[in-house]
Amino acid sequence: MREFARRAALVTGVLGAAIGLTTTTASATATLSWHVAPSGPFTAHAVYPTLTVPAATFPCVSSDVTAGTLAATSATGNGIGNINNIKFTTCKIGATDFAMTMKVTPWKIDVAAINVTNPQWVDGKISSVSAHIKGSACDVDLTGTIPVHYENDTGNLVLPGTGTTLIASSASCYNLIKNGDVVKLKATYAVSTHPSVTTP
Repeated sequence: MREFARRAALVTGVLGAAIGLTTTTASATATLSWHVAPSGPFTAHAVYPTLTVPAATFPCVSSDVTAGTLAATSATGNGIGNINNIKFTTCKIGATDFAMTMKVTPWKIDVAAINVTNPQWVDGKISSVSAHIKGSACDVDLTGTIPVHYENDTGNLVLPGTGTTLIASSASCYNLIKNGDVVKLKATYAVSTHPSVTTP
């Protein structure tokens, strides 16, 4: 009986170690579910981005991410990148110039899945967006998320201008932008480092 108990304990110990090793290996794999190379600082440039609300479309000449960072790995894809500073140049409401600036930093870059139509593209969003539009007799706050996809083949971060949850509040802007309006930002940003964003 004692010999049977000893062997049972030995088998249990071996199985426990094997299960523990499997769990550890799976956990290690899970922590590396998204990869970015190269990681680190980046900048990005877009030509002629546009803001669209139900009443109008407002063009800008350009936009630049002047300070951003990318993590090397992420278990979930959330917060794999930060936009620490972004600027919009020569934006117009009709004939009037306006400025769009960040209110809260950073804005987060989240990735979620490989695009179903192109395996070189990664779908995601820019989250934690908080911005302010300021012009002559025009003040608007914007908060929410902006859907994006990143193109590994071109190095472009694309904001398609659809599916956004970017919402206007505290709006006073010629009655063109109203509280509760969904604001769509359309732009294509060429990322300076042309990183590769992949998942195993």
